[in-house]
Amino acid sequence: MNWLDEGEFMSALNALPLVSADLVVLNAVGQMLLGLRRNAPAQGWWFTPGGRVRKNEPFGECLQRVAMTELGLSAQQVTAVNLMGVWDHFYEDSAFDAGVSTHYVNLPHVLQLEGVPDLDALPLDQHNGWRWQSPRDTAVSDDVHPYVRVYAKWVIDHA
Repeated sequence: MNWLDEGEFMSALNALPLVSADLVVLNAVGQMLLGLRRNAPAQGWWFTPGGRVRKNEPFGECLQRVAMTELGLSAQQVTAVNLMGVWDHFYEDSAFDAGVSTHYVNLPHVLQLEGVPDLDALPLDQHNGWRWQSPRDTAVSDDVHPYVRVYAKWVIDHA
């Protein structure tokens, strides 16, 4: 697969929106899984797992890749996902440059899991830590990114 070098990617980022997918993971008791982001954009905020859609990557495979790399979930655990809608996410910075803004066309999906995965077993490449939180608390938490608060309100409204 051909990847853009950092300079080419920054040029594209200056001119184009990116397509991304977030996973709003709910456990058996209805809590949302939140990770403390290591990287920009949204660095330092509690956020849902997610990632960019890659060129020529079918969307279902993107969801499975994100679930596997960020959560250690198998493809079989990522079959029952439901599209929440389409949101624009605008950030003043990017993963590679604090001075370059990012525009994501984001396609968040709800993923209902059976049971409660062990937080200590979740990967820490993209997040400094993990927590489970009720949608009601998530919707009003000051340390949760505003975009995720909107997801929480959606979950509450569609429960």
